[in-house]
Amino acid sequence: MTTTSNPASNRVSVARQTYQSPAAQTYAALLQTLRFSAGFDVVGNNDTAQSVVFRLPSGDDEYEARVVADGPQSAVIIDAPLGVNDKSAAYSRLYRELSEQLAAQTTAIPREEIAKRRFWKTVMADNHGPRSKWAIGAVVVACLGLLDAISSFDAWRPDWRAAIMFIVLMFAVCGVAFMVTGRGGKVSGRNLVLIAFAISCVAAVLLLCASIIVQINYSHRYAAPFITAVQAVPQVH
Repeated sequence: MTTTSNPASNRVSVARQTYQSPAAQTYAALLQTLRFSAGFDVVGNNDTAQSVVFRLPSGDDEYEARVVADGPQSAVIIDAPLGVNDKSAAYSRLYRELSEQLAAQTTAIPREEIAKRRFWKTVMADNHGPRSKWAIGAVVVACLGLLDAISSFDAWRPDWRAAIMFIVLMFAVCGVAFMVTGRGGKVSGRNLVLIAFAISCVAAVLLLCASIIVQINYSHRYAAPFITAVQAVPQVH
């Protein structure tokens, strides 16, 4: 199958990687890698030329990955438009994910495992936009929640309302930050969001534990004098 796209003019080869697999197998793996990877958007492909045109989520420049035969082996050459900024990290990522895809094709992997890998790629996918203020805020709020949880162990009386509100606030900020970041977002920082979510989980558990412990201590502190006073009342026979 061949799909067309508007080719970028004056492309120049910027990277080359050799693989221990036939060109046809490498091309099939390359096409699948680019289609399902969170870091690339496929624009079109040419099965005859064994090439795929793609974009990076951070821009509109079109790149081309070509598979050429190299004896029993094959090589993948990436062509980039003239004058484009260095994207060596993206090229390395493509070669790494292609290697993983080729390795997966030679190993029987259950469908559930493949779906799980795609899910986590989607969760952890990010873009190259400016850093999200929501992501930074999520980390700050999560850290404040953790500090509040630790200090709550020394409280004199339980404050369940404040604990629940803080827990809801932490996860609400993480949720908003998660939605605005990622592959489809205009701002980056998905890694910060995941860190904030992990801190929020720890803070939530500590807040609940602290509230329960303080509740128990509070009940014992005020129950003891009451019991003593009741025992001191003379019994009428």
